[in-house]
Amino acid sequence: MRGHGFSAAPVLASLAVMFWLFWSTSAHGAEQQIQCPLTLPAVTVQGKASPPGWRLVMPQEATLTTAGMLHGPPEESGYLAPAESKRRKQGKRSSWVQRWKLERPHWYETWLYCGYGGGSGPLQLFKLVAKDVRECTLTSSTTDGVVDQMVFVCK
Repeated sequence: MRGHGFSAAPVLASLAVMFWLFWSTSAHGAEQQIQCPLTLPAVTVQGKASPPGWRLVMPQEATLTTAGMLHGPPEESGYLAPAESKRRKQGKRSSWVQRWKLERPHWYETWLYCGYGGGSGPLQLFKLVAKDVRECTLTSSTTDGVVDQMVFVCK
């Protein structure tokens, strides 16, 4: 059992996520490379939950399982299907390349997401993509079904 001292774990986890969000951003008009973090540390998510009287806590780290793109803000769930999707399997390793072509002009914001946990990634991080982006490519790879990387390149 811990003493009554201050625990730095929640602060460090929050700083890690903020650092990722800052670091993965590049200047508008240039190629933008965004890499999904492979894991989210425990206690990355904390806060009030609905219904009242409940609390939301992430007690263990979550691993990256999925990624993709959407039109409109995350709460509207406008998930996009890629225009192209290619898979390669070589022994225990698999890789995918997915490409989204973003037609302009339109009034929707474009977002990408990185999903964590089982299934379709019930915990998701979202990142706004620059307005002038016309195409995003997601390159991902797994070894024995475990994600090694998921990297977006948007231009």
